Amino acid sequence: MATPMFKIVQKQYFSLILAVFIIFFSTRSAWSSFTIADEKKLGKEIYDKLEKNNFLLHDKKLDAYITNIGNRILQRSDKAPFDFTFSIFNSSAINAFATPGGYVYINKGLISVVENEAQLAGVIAHEIAHANARHVASIIDKSKKLNLAMMAAVIAAALLGGGGEATAAIATFSIAGAASISLKYQREHEEEADRLGIGYLVDAGYYPAAMIEFLRIMKQYEFISKSIPSYLFTHPGTDDRIFYLDSLLHTHYRGGGARDIVGNFVRMQSLIVLDANGLINRSNMLTQSLQKNPRSVDLLYALAMTEEQLGHTRTAVEYLNKALTIAPRDGDVLRSIGMISLKTGNVSLARIHLLEASRVNPDDDQITLALGKAYYATGDFQNALNCFLKLRDKTPDDVDIDYQLAMSYGRLNQQGDSHYYFGLYFKKKQRKDSALFHLQKALEYFSKESPRAVSINEAMTELRTGKPVKPDKKTDVKPKTSK
Repeated sequence: MATPMFKIVQKQYFSLILAVFIIFFSTRSAWSSFTIADEKKLGKEIYDKLEKNNFLLHDKKLDAYITNIGNRILQRSDKAPFDFTFSIFNSSAINAFATPGGYVYINKGLISVVENEAQLAGVIAHEIAHANARHVASIIDKSKKLNLAMMAAVIAAALLGGGGEATAAIATFSIAGAASISLKYQREHEEEADRLGIGYLVDAGYYPAAMIEFLRIMKQYEFISKSIPSYLFTHPGTDDRIFYLDSLLHTHYRGGGARDIVGNFVRMQSLIVLDANGLINRSNMLTQSLQKNPRSVDLLYALAMTEEQLGHTRTAVEYLNKALTIAPRDGDVLRSIGMISLKTGNVSLARIHLLEASRVNPDDDQITLALGKAYYATGDFQNALNCFLKLRDKTPDDVDIDYQLAMSYGRLNQQGDSHYYFGLYFKKKQRKDSALFHLQKALEYFSKESPRAVSINEAMTELRTGKPVKPDKKTDVKPKTSK
């Protein structure tokens, strides 16, 4: 029997998928050829629904990493006529999928089990090949007799007929193919995607056997999908695919290639948060690898991050200190040891490491925020303010930054600005009375014609009317930065 939480997840997935297709199909008065414009529209609608319902995992480093790999492969492929978007899907299932319009999704579970960058690149290359060959568009285009009720029945059967996270996840993986009775790719689709994908992979500089290695890893996890109806498998026939790719390997792709090109794979993998058992397994694997290569900064860093996620802070710091002796200018190591020191109350040490990290990576927002907090905790309110103002310019909608600015201005006895940012903070928190109180107080410190007073009045008008006020370019100013 499904747990109450799983029932909630089922309803969320069903509502998500159904809403997407209601929107899309209601705009088409009659079936015609599924065009590039249709692909772009449907792909964007699916992406927006996934985003709105928090199905995507957002991490700047991970997002940049998979996008860099994807773009490298695209440069070596016959790119379809649309822009590609690479995202991380927040599911522990071992899978990846492409929806119409060049949207490629890689599960966090897949990232956590691949053994090197080339294997991950092989998965991305395969999905790019599906998109370039417009396989999903072909499936949809051939399903002109499907009506919404039939489609809803297929999705409902998928969600209610199985159990566990994999059922809901795989159903969502089939979101683009849900416009057909048979949701799976045809054999020729898979073969073409593998044939094109391995070519893309090799042209991008990776070793070709990485694709077969990943399929063998995936095969180990196939038991996860045993309760899923066969028509929901997005990538069926693993044995056939291994055999086909192996034949290509022996006849066309005998050369070598790189395991890592973009780099920092182990570090990127350590950013994926796992459950306790997964973290323990990862720690054991990293420890074994470290025994073979004890001076690997990447392994030391990844092991430190894993130990921190397990709550073993002291052990994490020990690994980071070892990494620091080998690579004293490593920005990731400096940032992490600084942030752990800040979290554990050693603010003086945190400031030292974070300041050095900011010199190595001056545009890292995490470092800037942590350094600002370290400055504040040590009583250096002016430098704290400078850090928070830098972030305010880059992330004006960040509620935490408004709070930090309000506190810093208050400590510097700049009460008008302190009240102003407290007002913005409470406004974004939807605490109307508190926001109006601070904004009204802020007005007492600025002349009526000043740009700050204009901004305050606009914010108060929005609070009272519930309607946004379009800022006047002449009066819309950035806060000044003290030096």
